[in-house]
Amino acid sequence: MRIFAVYHKGDEIAFISHLDIQRALQRAFRRANVPLAYSQGFNPHPKLSFASAVATGQTSDAEWFEVALEEQIDPGEFTARVNAVMPPGLYLSDAFEPADNFPSLSSLTRAAEYVIKLSLVEELPADRLSAAAEALLNGAIIVQKRTKGGEKAVDIRPQIIGVFVEKIEGKEITLRVLGRLQADGGLRAELFAGALLDRLDAHGSVAVRRTHMYFAGDGPLPQLP
Repeated sequence: MRIFAVYHKGDEIAFISHLDIQRALQRAFRRANVPLAYSQGFNPHPKLSFASAVATGQTSDAEWFEVALEEQIDPGEFTARVNAVMPPGLYLSDAFEPADNFPSLSSLTRAAEYVIKLSLVEELPADRLSAAAEALLNGAIIVQKRTKGGEKAVDIRPQIIGVFVEKIEGKEITLRVLGRLQADGGLRAELFAGALLDRLDAHGSVAVRRTHMYFAGDGPLPQLP
């Protein structure tokens, strides 16, 4: 059987990598005596895959994954057993068993929503922030993106679906950003935050939390509102 579920990545483990998350989940599955299904071949490994990898340094409430099991197990029992042995900052929710012919998560991934919190060194007027965000979205947003071949200048504007100013309290600004996301990549919300700070000629820290992930097609997975 297959189980689809969400893992939540808290502040305690914000700076561990996606590979470390994968290892932590596998250890938790083994501690919980979950009957994992393994690949065939010289080096068998659990049949575990992810809709997308959350960036190191970010937290999340919406990291969908799928895992194959050798035996039937109730999704609620699966979640309870695994959560009982999870490390701090990591837990599961929203588990269900998809239909036999249901596509893979990675093939259906389309978008994600992020909450970006900016803690500025100096307070900015709200109208200046709104004007800077609007100007930024009206043209190309060229950023330096790190790739396997080194840093590369890329335009991230096509990856942005929407930007909303949620709250301004003194030096604290909260933005909600909806961006495109697929298995091979998508919007890096921290790059947009950096571009906005540059446009404002402002300095401060950035915290990003992925709050939702959206998928194509009909069915039980979240879809774009």
